[in-house]
Amino acid sequence: MIGTELWPALLALALNGQHDSLAILPSRGPAVRAARLAGQLVLDGVLAESDWAAAPAVTTFFQADPTEGAAASERTEVRVLYDDAALYIGARLFDRAPDSVSAQLARRDRATSSDRFLVYIDSYHDRRSGFFFGINAAGTLYDGTLYNDDWDDDTWDGVWDGQVSRDSLGWTAELRVPFSQLRFQKNGGYHWGINFAREIARRNERAYLVFKPKNGSGFVSRFPELEGLSDVAPPPRMELLPYLTSRAEFLGHDSGDPFNDGSRYAAGAGADLRLGLSANLTLTATVNPDFGQVEVDPAVVNLSDVETFFEERRPFFVEGASIFEFGYGGANDFWGFNWSNPSFLYTRRVGREPQAEEPDAEFTSVPAGTNILGAAKLSGKAGSWSLGGLSALTSREHGEFSADGRRWRAELEPRTYYGVYRAQKEFAEGRQGLGVIGTATHRFFQAPELRDELNAGGLALGVDGWTALDRGRTWVLTGWAGLSRVTGTPERMRSLQESSVHYFQRPDAGHLGVDRDATSLSGFAGRLTVNKQRGDWMFNSAFGVVDPGFEVNDLGFQARSDQINGSAVVGRRWTRPGRLFRNVRLNLATFRSWNTAGDLTWTGYFLTSAF
Repeated sequence: MIGTELWPALLALALNGQHDSLAILPSRGPAVRAARLAGQLVLDGVLAESDWAAAPAVTTFFQADPTEGAAASERTEVRVLYDDAALYIGARLFDRAPDSVSAQLARRDRATSSDRFLVYIDSYHDRRSGFFFGINAAGTLYDGTLYNDDWDDDTWDGVWDGQVSRDSLGWTAELRVPFSQLRFQKNGGYHWGINFAREIARRNERAYLVFKPKNGSGFVSRFPELEGLSDVAPPPRMELLPYLTSRAEFLGHDSGDPFNDGSRYAAGAGADLRLGLSANLTLTATVNPDFGQVEVDPAVVNLSDVETFFEERRPFFVEGASIFEFGYGGANDFWGFNWSNPSFLYTRRVGREPQAEEPDAEFTSVPAGTNILGAAKLSGKAGSWSLGGLSALTSREHGEFSADGRRWRAELEPRTYYGVYRAQKEFAEGRQGLGVIGTATHRFFQAPELRDELNAGGLALGVDGWTALDRGRTWVLTGWAGLSRVTGTPERMRSLQESSVHYFQRPDAGHLGVDRDATSLSGFAGRLTVNKQRGDWMFNSAFGVVDPGFEVNDLGFQARSDQINGSAVVGRRWTRPGRLFRNVRLNLATFRSWNTAGDLTWTGYFLTSAF
């Protein structure tokens, strides 16, 4: 076992690598210049229009893999055009073996072993966030958002188009990105960040205009400038989409089932609204939303006492989701050993499956989910502020039951309000940041029996932030702290205290006990992390606490409470390809966990390697 006495040695070892040559502020490549489109452009992937030939080309690409810093193995030419409505990116991707270009058709955003071209755009020009758009040689589209300088999220699907064409020289890609899909302030002349990437599948090669070193941090902050944009304005952004839906199901059934004769029919109506309040702030609203086209969750067999976490895929909740991220700003790596980090917002709670226990019955008719009556969301930026707000109201849900010739109806979920509000401000060009988040849940009960099964309401408040500890942003300190309070009947609070998240009744917890008269449960939590994120030597140390009474599962996701955890990791990476390996990474870590009474519950170490 390795305990806390090893931490000073690990820190000293990491400090020896503090002056690595790459541990400086990221450099940016030469500027990319956009030319105004003079004629008509047909988006066909051929690049035959004369405007493409007249636009300045970007040709200098460097490998991130397999040989970091080497020139790309194949020539690439990228040009940028624009008009009043959109940005156009044309790429000629030369290949000396055009028959070897890998082109696998797939669903949108599905990674395959294919040659790809991608463009990254920082239209906010905050050097921390942006968008990416890509296409493979078969025409499959890829897109998503960039945030926290290093991270990306491909759940966002923008409205844009791209086409490809193949010939004896290789292949070409032509992309059209409407300005309505980007966020920027109106100005006479624009300076955005932009970057390009090319992937050659058969060589496992990925080349960029400007790449992030393997022993460095910061991706968006390295983008070259996009110049030449002028006399364009953010278009008015208002979209109203009313809809009607119909649904028919034909299923096997029991001949005695009074609720299912083998066919079911349903109809619905609703509307979606998207309104641009300013160039960088967007209000989205929905009434009775339909998510019928969203991919279903994978089948999971869960034999543990921890709830399964499912990714959010519903478009209304996906757009702008990075603004609601809490506790992860500033640094690019967050290690956790035997630590389950609570999440203040888990939007899958909104519209979830009804939670009340179903009565014993021979036949049942129960809704698969809770209907969302309406929801509204504000997200975007205002100067150095990132702002987000989400409110939703879900309907009261009932089930129908039959047994022994008797039929009855029972309420399974009360009408419920969900709200979350988020604000974060950056200072000194992103070197520091400070934010706050608040969540609220309130249930409007009608059926008295549900009061003993569900919380009446819940509140949570959190503060997070980060600061760079040196000029080169090699060392970053991040942290968050939060408070929570839930209310309900004594029976409900007893059930909550005995749930798998808290286990107040466990025999080894002498410092805890079930309060059978309690009508509320309150607690606190927090975590502090120091991260060395540049250079060949890596270091990360974290210390976190979750109080026994901390509870955010009404609108968040929390697996455990009553834990204190500390960890330290030191690692070394070799990024130059050798005879056997392209890169090597070794990490040594130690951790300890206690309950809040100070009893040691877990201790250990890890030695990991990656080649």
